[in-house]
Amino acid sequence: MEELKEFVNYLKIEKRYSGYTVRAYSDDIAQFNLYLELEKSVQDIFTVVQSDLRDWIIFQVQSGNSARTLRRKVASIKAFYEFFMRKGLLKINPVEGMILPKMKKKLPEFINEKSIESLLDQKMFSTDFPGMRDCFVLELFYATGIRLSELINLKNSDIDLIKGEIKVLGKRNKERLVPLTGNIIQLYQNYNNLRKITFPEEKIDRLIINDKGLPVYPRLVQRLVRKYLSMGTTLEKKSPHLLRHTFATHMLNNGADLNAVKELLGHANLAATEIYTHNTYEKLKTIYKQAHPRA
Repeated sequence: MEELKEFVNYLKIEKRYSGYTVRAYSDDIAQFNLYLELEKSVQDIFTVVQSDLRDWIIFQVQSGNSARTLRRKVASIKAFYEFFMRKGLLKINPVEGMILPKMKKKLPEFINEKSIESLLDQKMFSTDFPGMRDCFVLELFYATGIRLSELINLKNSDIDLIKGEIKVLGKRNKERLVPLTGNIIQLYQNYNNLRKITFPEEKIDRLIINDKGLPVYPRLVQRLVRKYLSMGTTLEKKSPHLLRHTFATHMLNNGADLNAVKELLGHANLAATEIYTHNTYEKLKTIYKQAHPRA
């Protein structure tokens, strides 16, 4: 669809969304258009009415998509129609007023403090370059709470050893500064020194590289995180995002201000950060039951 290309360019250039977000929007709309053609014989996406959308929602539910996934797909389609309403090609957004399945609130999983200490024990990592890099990557995830996409795009120049901080480019190209602990700075220096010895000719301005001296890609990082987390946790999802959840939960459990954690995570609003307070509240309840004589 030419309309989809125009909308994608708008997301990239004007909204400055990340590649991951643009791809998700594009896939959602393309899939919706394909459904209209195959199931409803609708050739023009601008002639859609709410009954078409209701049938599509039923189709998505029957296909096993979760309420969360469905809401994301609807949001993509709604944004698509809103874009063309502003251009004067539509008078009514057919998505407006649609009733969607309720989403179950699921608390983010996290690793307890004792387990994370064992997981990050440097003795479990080899002393060669891959081992040093893996150790640095896991520590960086836990110490900063950064996203996988943010780690992939980090540059050497983003680390300021004098100020003890790292510059992170987050969603919608929003920059934030995250403090670095003395331990992370030491790990970075060890990793960087070994990197120069292992790849003396390498001049890539990326913080994390693979075993061949090239920039890492998402699946490699996901695999190495899963490998080490499998050694110390039985949680089903062993991903970089689990370390982000763990960072936020541990910060709040140890008295960090909610607004400060919001800024460190790069959240656009406080509501996205508040979900971690539920884990903190559960810990408080446990302490209460253990400490109160009548609990």
